[in-house]
Amino acid sequence: MKNARTTAIVIAFTLGVIAGYFIAIQTIRPQAQQAVLPEGSVLFLPDETYFGNLTYYLDLANESVYVVMYVVKYDSNEPNDPVNILLRKLVDLYSRGVDVKIVIDDQTYQSYPETISYLVESGVPVRLDESKAKTTHAKIVIIDGKYVFIGSHNWTESALTLNHEATLLVNSSKLAKLVLEYFNGIWSEGRPLK
Repeated sequence: MKNARTTAIVIAFTLGVIAGYFIAIQTIRPQAQQAVLPEGSVLFLPDETYFGNLTYYLDLANESVYVVMYVVKYDSNEPNDPVNILLRKLVDLYSRGVDVKIVIDDQTYQSYPETISYLVESGVPVRLDESKAKTTHAKIVIIDGKYVFIGSHNWTESALTLNHEATLLVNSSKLAKLVLEYFNGIWSEGRPLK
């Protein structure tokens, strides 16, 4: 009887440690959300978890998607490049009537002109920041005026799949309002592309 009780305790303890390990792994390295993040919540998105979460929330977009991105690298030779997937989603959203606007830095314009061509030819409104003398190093996505992705991820294949990067996803209408004001200031001062 004593051995059976001891065995049961050891098994319960072991199962608890295993369950705790898997919960900790999910906390440390969250995967794409399967449910919408509640208002007032923050989710840490390290490394490659950014891409899955961003695509999930882009699929939910109904009203607007505003992007400020230092570097965006479209690659016509790799259709399944994660950046191409993000850009196709933006083009699809725009064609469905979602208000999509993108501000990029001159770094993208100079280094990756295919990115500009793809977006402009698809009709998506794109602007450069206000001047070549001003670097816009921000990496922000605002979806439907409440979901804000803000952190270090540029839209390059290496940033989305290889690098150590960190971004926060915040569901906060209050924060989104402030970030939208920031975006609108950059957008209104931005240089239109021809």
